[in-house]
Parts: sequence; structure tokens; C-alpha cells
Amino acid sequence: MARKEKPVKIIRYKTNRRGNRVKNDRIYKILALIGAAAAIVAVGFLRTKFVLNRVENNKNKPNSTPAGAVESTVSDTSSETPVSEIVRSSSDGGDFSQAIVAKARVYYYSAASSLTDESGIDAEIGKAKALGANCLVFDAKDSKGNILYNSENQYGRQLKADAVIDIELLVKKCAENSIAPAARIYAFEDSLISNIERSTAVMYIGTDTRWLDSSAALGGKPWANPASVIMQTYIKDLTDELLSKGIKEFIFAGFCTPTGYSLDKRDFGASEDRVLAAMKSLIKTLKAKISAKGGYSAWQIEYSAVDSNGSYAQYLVHPYRLGAENIIVTAESGTDVSQAAEYLNRTKPEEIISLTLWVNGADNTAAKAYLDNYFVN
Repeated sequence: MARKEKPVKIIRYKTNRRGNRVKNDRIYKILALIGAAAAIVAVGFLRTKFVLNRVENNKNKPNSTPAGAVESTVSDTSSETPVSEIVRSSSDGGDFSQAIVAKARVYYYSAASSLTDESGIDAEIGKAKALGANCLVFDAKDSKGNILYNSENQYGRQLKADAVIDIELLVKKCAENSIAPAARIYAFEDSLISNIERSTAVMYIGTDTRWLDSSAALGGKPWANPASVIMQTYIKDLTDELLSKGIKEFIFAGFCTPTGYSLDKRDFGASEDRVLAAMKSLIKTLKAKISAKGGYSAWQIEYSAVDSNGSYAQYLVHPYRLGAENIIVTAESGTDVSQAAEYLNRTKPEEIISLTLWVNGADNTAAKAYLDNYFVN
């Protein structure tokens, strides 16, 4: 009898286990469906709450930006959106400076001495219009370090030239005539700033003596140090000041290490790698500042630095690699404009948005056959 009952018990055991498993599977499925539905409801609730909180926070957020927060905001914006895209998107409206696109700039240069009063400004704007220019270039800080407008900067006040440009009137007159005023700022080619702030100068190695690009007897001059934090801040502050006065077009020149004699005796107080990093960082900051205001920035370099037979030692790397997107190439009188423009167009890398050729004392309009922008004179 034991052998007859044993199979029955085994069969009954298997049958009961299978039935329990089916029941459990059904229960698990029901619980899973209930859990999934609850999760969907919870996620929807949390997302709705998050959006409502964001809206409420934005309502309560003050309109003014706290002091010290501007720089980080600009940097965050520039890291998310390429500067070139910010410039392009800002060209859809607003004043004429914003309406000019990178492929339509016709520059006319005016000496600062011609822009000190209304009659001079009117005359220069008239010349620019007659030549078909839509950008009027002037020096706000020249290659010596003179400040050519009424600056309230602590160094700008001390280095202000005797005759200065009426920036506010220039901006107003240019707007009335559909011309964008473009301020040129010489950065580190500056022989005056170290007279009032010695720490900004390039020194001779191991000394506290300012380095000169030639002998003193031959008129050698000091240069500002690209690694100097004070000098970098000075350039940024002048840019901010001009932006506040309505200038939205900028050209930065002298953005390099010193040229001249005894280059091996220069002391920047930092390695060349750090000097290069400082220059690149400043370019990035200036681009972001100007773009955030709907403006446009270009960097002026020497043709000899990009010519196939030239040298770019003063820029430490090829100037196309500094981070500037719009470049104005200046060349000495006698340079063949068409030949130089064709060469620049043929060798322009993809990361450069626009190249402009500016040959001293030449008819630069020949460049428009090859380049987006050109100078008239």
C-alpha cells in the first residue's frame, strides 16, 4: 500500500505547486500594473510641481543682476552657445550695428582727431557714406596707450589724450546715418600704462627694469604684459565702458607679445604657456561680453604672421588658433591687395568666420572679389 500511495502523493504535490505558481504570477502581474500606474502618476506630479516652482521662482527673481554675477552669467552663456551663433541671432533686429551681418561689412577708418566735434563727425560720416561704408572705425585706445574718449576708468582718466572723441554724439550721428561705429582698442602694444601702473610692464629677466623693444637712444618703448591680471582687467573694463556708451563693434589690435630686439631677455613673470592661456582666456571673455550685448568683435593681426613666408612668433601660436573668429589682416603699403586677398581666402580655415584685408594706403576694394569684408578709403 505504501508504494501505491506514494505516486498519488507525488502527483498531488506537483499539481498543488503548479496551481499556486499560477495564482502568484497573476498577483504579481496585477501588483506590477498597479505599481507602474502609481509611478506614472508620481512622475507627472513631480514634473508639474517642478515647473510650477520654476515659474514661481522666476516671478520672484529680481530684475537686476547682483554685482559680481555678470561675469559668470556671460561665461555660462558662451559655453552653451557658440559666440558665432549669438552674433548671428542678434542680427535680426535692433540698431544698425546689430543688423550688419559678418558678410557685409565695409569699413571706413577715421582718425580720432577728426571726430572731436559735430562738424568733424558729420564730415567723416559723409565720406564714409560716399564710399559705401557701413562701419566707421576709430581708435578708442591707440598703439601708444592714449585713451581717445572721455573715460571714467581709473587708468583711462590718467591716460586721456588732449583731444578726445565725443562718443555719445558719434553713436547718435552714426545711427541717424545707418553706420555702425567700430572702436579699435590696442591691447598689449601700450607704452604708457606702465608709467602709472608699473606691474603691468614686461620686464628684463631677473630685474625690475622695464623691457624696451629697442635701445632707449633709438626710442625703444615698453610693452604691456599679456599675463598681467591688472592689464587684462583694464582692457575688459574699457570694453564694458564703451559698450555702455552704445558701441557694439570692436576691433582688438596689438593682441600679442612684444616684438623688437632682445626678445630672449623678456620676462613675463610666467611661462609662455601661461601667457598664451591668458591671451586665449581674454579673447574668450571679450567675445562673450560683446556678443551678450548683441555686438561684433574682430581681432587685428599682421599679414606677415599668416603669410607662407612669415612668422607668427609674437602670437606664440598661429593667430588663427587664438580663438578669434573674425580677423582683420593688416599689411604694409605696397602689398598687392588682390594677391593677398586671394591667398587669405584660399588658406582660411573653417573655424574662422570672416577675414578682412586692410592694406595701408592702398585701394582695398579689390579685396571684395575674394573676402567677405573690406576697407574703403
